[in-house]
Amino acid sequence: MGAMSLSEFAALDGYQLIPRLLHEVRDVDTRTTLLGRSLPSPMLPLRRDAAAEPGALAVVDAERVLADPAHHPPADAVALLRPAKMGELMPAVRELSRLGVRAIGLDLAPLADTPPYGRGAWRPRTREDLAELRAAANCPMWVFGVAGPADAEVVAEAGLEAVVLQAGAGARLGGPAVVEVLPEVIDAVAGMLLIVAGGAVRDGIDVLRYLAVGAEALVVDSDRALASLEAELHYAMRLTGCSCLADIGYDVIFAPLFEES
Repeated sequence: MGAMSLSEFAALDGYQLIPRLLHEVRDVDTRTTLLGRSLPSPMLPLRRDAAAEPGALAVVDAERVLADPAHHPPADAVALLRPAKMGELMPAVRELSRLGVRAIGLDLAPLADTPPYGRGAWRPRTREDLAELRAAANCPMWVFGVAGPADAEVVAEAGLEAVVLQAGAGARLGGPAVVEVLPEVIDAVAGMLLIVAGGAVRDGIDVLRYLAVGAEALVVDSDRALASLEAELHYAMRLTGCSCLADIGYDVIFAPLFEES
């Protein structure tokens, strides 16, 4: 567990959930539709290895989809592309579109691993780059690694469909955790983009925290089974009086009227 994960967890713990026991909620419904697929919850797993649940929608390395579409079905994949030259990205986007991926993700988080703290090449993207890539794609495009409202606004202006908020790019800058920056991103682009949290997740309680602050979905990078996280999310929803996703809001979070000076 890295230092950034510890700071993310500390930020999440600052959002305390308030139990509510006098209600009639017995069963909860977390079903949602994402990218045209009906899902049991608003969570997408990030698959870093070859293991994938057949028929389940997941975020998958684009290289795996391109190299072996038989074992990484494009229709079940949000294919994640790492930063590269536009001359390399454009053919990959066109081929992924031809294969029929559910969506294409452009991962900007690796830009943090450039000199002097890493060896990756510095290849930032512009609004025009994003618009050109989106025009070449015959499917939705998401941008991963967004860490603040300014970048989210650029993604919206370029005509893409979603941002996945991640704090990795700001790790060495002392940037905010995902749950802390979520409200500002929502203020900036709500209604223009799907806003997805890609922060650290320990359990379904953390999932509820992200949803309560305003995330519409989550990309989950965890070794834990999605079914376990969903069961814990159901528990947290029952204990806070939420029968469905629409019931989850900021009112389940403890926010004192008067803070100590």
